[in-house]
Amino acid sequence: MAKEKDALDIITDPENMVKNKDLDFDEPAEEVHVKASENEEDGGISRRNFLRWGSAAAAAATVAGAGGAGFAIGRSDDAYTGYGRTYQGGDMFFNREPFRTKTAAMMEPVSTVIRADRTDFIFDRIKGIIGMIEKGEWNPGLGLDKMPGVIGDYYRKKPEDFKIMMDSLGKYAKSREDWKNGKHLRYTLPAAYTEALAHGGMYNRHGSTIPEDPDDVYMETGEEQPPEKWDFRHVKRDKPMEFKSPKHATKLIKRMAHLFGTSIVGIGKFDERFMFTNKMRGMKDGGAHWGNKVPEHWKSIIIFGVPMYWDQTYAAIGYCTSYDAYFRSRVTAGLLERFIHELGYPARAQFPGYHYEIMMEPFLLTTGLGEYSRSGMVMVPELGCNVRPAAVVTNIEFEYDQPIDVKMADFCLKCKICAETCPSGAIPTTDKPETVVRGFKRWYLDQEKCYNQWASGQTVDALGCRVCMGVCPYTRKNTWIHSISRELEPRDPTGLVSSGLLAMQKNFFKYPEAQDFRSDWLGGTEATYHNPPWYLRAEEVFKGIDKTWEYHGME
Repeated sequence: MAKEKDALDIITDPENMVKNKDLDFDEPAEEVHVKASENEEDGGISRRNFLRWGSAAAAAATVAGAGGAGFAIGRSDDAYTGYGRTYQGGDMFFNREPFRTKTAAMMEPVSTVIRADRTDFIFDRIKGIIGMIEKGEWNPGLGLDKMPGVIGDYYRKKPEDFKIMMDSLGKYAKSREDWKNGKHLRYTLPAAYTEALAHGGMYNRHGSTIPEDPDDVYMETGEEQPPEKWDFRHVKRDKPMEFKSPKHATKLIKRMAHLFGTSIVGIGKFDERFMFTNKMRGMKDGGAHWGNKVPEHWKSIIIFGVPMYWDQTYAAIGYCTSYDAYFRSRVTAGLLERFIHELGYPARAQFPGYHYEIMMEPFLLTTGLGEYSRSGMVMVPELGCNVRPAAVVTNIEFEYDQPIDVKMADFCLKCKICAETCPSGAIPTTDKPETVVRGFKRWYLDQEKCYNQWASGQTVDALGCRVCMGVCPYTRKNTWIHSISRELEPRDPTGLVSSGLLAMQKNFFKYPEAQDFRSDWLGGTEATYHNPPWYLRAEEVFKGIDKTWEYHGME
């Protein structure tokens, strides 16, 4: 594919170096963080208004009355990720079953069926023509009679198509010349969008694996890839596109993050306190000699996340995997990194599992996406703990999001469900945070105990547990009943809403005992919080698997 690019350069030289002066927005940047407090003037609920509308206990009772409906919604296939209702648009599927037929329209053979040759595929023909030009085997001036090989044979049978193709290549050259001379200014953003999709994410039309990682290049070439080199590798402009304001940059980049697949996104100032020391991808020994340096162009961080599929998460341990969300979050990271490069700015994707120099969780807090939980993970209002983050570091100037206080951490003071059901006892049961971790007092997850459970888990790689996510009252699909609870609790000055919701959770829902989640050879029953979905039950779809076990979760 590299030859195709070189050959096209023979036709035209599509360099994009002109500064954009025409980018415009009509609307102000939209905030994604939840307001920590609202007054009467901006439509919020003050203590007086809250009590005027009714007591918090009555509100909780209203939620309790809809508990059955909420449970049913929670067991549906809808995803409610915070940005869309379903993962794959299931609500838009057309019921085809009443219309099944034996043969599709225009698919009844009327003569001998002939398989297509590769020359029937126009892009193979274009690639072949460009290859001939690059190798010096042929050029348009020699005419069709001199065109060699199967492509020449193809067009000699269809000379009119050859004329159209030559005209098309001429138009392409003219189009690229117009682009070079300034027309690309109008189409700067769709061009960057196209290039990101073509070269970023997990897909690359030229064949390499994406997101690219500097460690991969270092291992292949032995040449160090410091951020001053790596973060600029796809930047083609002499000068970056100039945003009208940080507000315009914020609105654009958040929107692109959503288009590239994330559910939630926040933007903050890069804080070196939350960067690892002695680690830098693309450097010798993993950057052990990097020390505590910080690249000068690391000014801002865009952090975002997606949830794992809900039914698997509820069915942890053996039926759940973090990789489905890891995959989607790193796709977004790769796409967004390339998009920013196309605008002329440096960018470095930070994505799971090991491809980062930063701690993700603190940036989820500082950008107002969520709050720390008892389990040591960050909870976000839309998804609870069920969020797998990734990020992109850049030097773009943004309007930074501020932290939030929506009382999720206060809820953890009362709850303790995750600690009570943790198979390893890794989550603290203290009434308040007591551990100072790198200068901050918070709940501390005992990593050794947690991994001890991972190592014995019922998974293909003996990694992962996720029980604390599955049982967390906040980790629920973003349904209307979850939304009611989420909106009421942070506005309740009495604390009765959270107490009522917690009482419902503990009385209406069954939780297996902590020991039950363990593997059978450790005395457990390999229990689940909810039973696994049918598509992960091997005995339902394969022959030769006798079900010798019982499911112990809720249906």
